[in-house]
Amino acid sequence: MFKFIYSLIMFQQIDPRIYELEKEIDLYRIILAGGVLLLIILGLIVILQWASLKKMRRGADIGEPVNITPGKNAPAKTEKGKPETKAAPSVKGRDLPDPGLVYKFSLADEKVTEKLITIGQTEGNIKTYSTEVINDHFSINIRIIDNQRDRDIYNLPDKIYEEYILDMRRDGRVLVYYPGLEGYRQMGARERVYIKPEPDSAGDPTFPMIEAKQPIRLRIGDRLNQDEKFANGYFEFHLYTQEYEVKTSAGIPKIEKNFMVRLYRIYPGYDMSSPSPDGLYPMTDPFRAG
Repeated sequence: MFKFIYSLIMFQQIDPRIYELEKEIDLYRIILAGGVLLLIILGLIVILQWASLKKMRRGADIGEPVNITPGKNAPAKTEKGKPETKAAPSVKGRDLPDPGLVYKFSLADEKVTEKLITIGQTEGNIKTYSTEVINDHFSINIRIIDNQRDRDIYNLPDKIYEEYILDMRRDGRVLVYYPGLEGYRQMGARERVYIKPEPDSAGDPTFPMIEAKQPIRLRIGDRLNQDEKFANGYFEFHLYTQEYEVKTSAGIPKIEKNFMVRLYRIYPGYDMSSPSPDGLYPMTDPFRAG
């Protein structure tokens, strides 16, 4: 009897250790089973990838279509495997500017003190879509001269004439012909013109107004020959002013100006038979022009 009770007491003392050991064995079994399952999944993925790659290679060998994006240097393919043809020009012949077209620029709004006019290839206020012209080929920044502080409020004139500064800049070739001068010359990278009654003290060209019959003539193009003429053709623009009268808050008449840009000539003309895929047109051969 005493031996039985003693054996029960000893079993209760040993039982917690055995229980903990069994828990650890179960945990190792779970980890081992998870590792085996993970290895099986990875093996299946490798087999599927290998089978897919083998199928793609087999398809390429027998000429089946394969969805592979061409590199930057590889030409795009059509359905028949031929190089893709370039798109038609985005600008039609009827959309090109014609000689005689006049662009009007106004600073009539009291909040507007300057206006930028640009002539370019596919950008700017005036677009030529010509291979002889580049973007930002020629620009004019028109600014109103603020001389209100110089006027004596007790001795105002009967009529006020607005005065302007024209800052002209070129990124391409430009020939300029100012009123009163003889012939065209190459324009500098930057030139300034004043529209006011009194001559400029620095000697810059100054005109009280620019008449349509005696405009500032501008020819823009690409390459000049030895005679200082454009080899492949040019666009000729005429810049002149147009006066109109308003009244100030004090009731004094004030003469302001609109700035007009007329496309006077395209020489020798667009070659409509040879447009580029980008919608640009070269000039016709000057030797064949009539």
